[in-house]
Amino acid sequence: MTDRSPLASLPPAPEAPLAGTPEPATEPLPGPGHRRDPLTIAAVGLFVIAVLFTLYFGRDVLLPIMLALILSFLLRPLVRALYRVGMPEGIGAAVMVVMLFGGVLLAVYTLSAPAAEWVNRMPRVLHELEFKLGDIRAGIDRAREASRQIEQITKETGSDGPVREVVVRGPTLMEQAVSQVESVLANVVILLVLLYFFLARGRHSLEALIGTMRNVDDRVHYAMVAATLQQNIAAYLLTITVINAVLGLATGLVMWMWGLPNPALWGVMVALANYIPFIGPAVMTGVFFLVSVLTFDSLGTIILPPLSFVALTTIEGNFLTPMIVGRRLSLNPIAVFVSILFWGWLWGIPGALLAVPILAILKILFDAHEPLKPVGALLGD
Repeated sequence: MTDRSPLASLPPAPEAPLAGTPEPATEPLPGPGHRRDPLTIAAVGLFVIAVLFTLYFGRDVLLPIMLALILSFLLRPLVRALYRVGMPEGIGAAVMVVMLFGGVLLAVYTLSAPAAEWVNRMPRVLHELEFKLGDIRAGIDRAREASRQIEQITKETGSDGPVREVVVRGPTLMEQAVSQVESVLANVVILLVLLYFFLARGRHSLEALIGTMRNVDDRVHYAMVAATLQQNIAAYLLTITVINAVLGLATGLVMWMWGLPNPALWGVMVALANYIPFIGPAVMTGVFFLVSVLTFDSLGTIILPPLSFVALTTIEGNFLTPMIVGRRLSLNPIAVFVSILFWGWLWGIPGALLAVPILAILKILFDAHEPLKPVGALLGD
């Protein structure tokens, strides 16, 4: 007779392990976090793509904001100094904005005549370059003619009838110039207004933001981070600006000694281009070579101005800047070059000019937060 008791349907009890026998290791079951990893990676990727799209398509708005913020770091110590002698911050900010705008206008007015002279000389300059670089031009013409013949043969063998070309007419040169001038003027007005508000109300806005934090330790920490950011970036920008001005002055004097025309124009261009490490000096070396080709005849005289500029930039980049800037905000050259490429791709030449200050700001912010300190160490030299 079959046993129908409830105990008969239960599985047999596991055998007890022998004494001294190690129990088999049990692997932990995968938790819910493992199932969310692909979703987390996808979310991070979408967030990065969204940030890139915002930076790229919002550059007309973000670029003046970033430039005004960085200029406010540079001019904030001067506004603070005026405040200490009794001038309200609003009036001090207005004075700084007017002085900056006046200095830029004075520089543009002073250098507009030499720049216009070079623009008017451009047809003759191109003719002289074509004459002096005749061998190179002949090779280019031969390659162009061969390419045209190959294209003609391809059209004759690959088409049964005549090929119609459709030409889409774009805006004229005058329309493009007017559009660019309007865009530049609008950006200048936005920049000056934002710079005034950053200088006049930036400190109060930051204090109000920090005051909303409930944790006292957080308030103290972020107040120290803001002070460190302000002091270090202001010192860094002021130091780099002085170094670039000295390099531009030295370059102008050297070019004047070699007899290059418009040495003041080249000095100002060098001072501005040196805000873009690596790329700026390389471009100016090519400019000096072309100007030397147009100015001098002998090869020994032609190479002297570009070689002199290379010597000046070598001394500045390898000895002067590291000695003055020091280790506090020294940046990794690889990170600097990648930052220039990235911001230049996003925002063009203004982005390349702002690449190094933005990288310095990010390094300070990363160093101030414990989880991001390895990234800050990677950005440093």
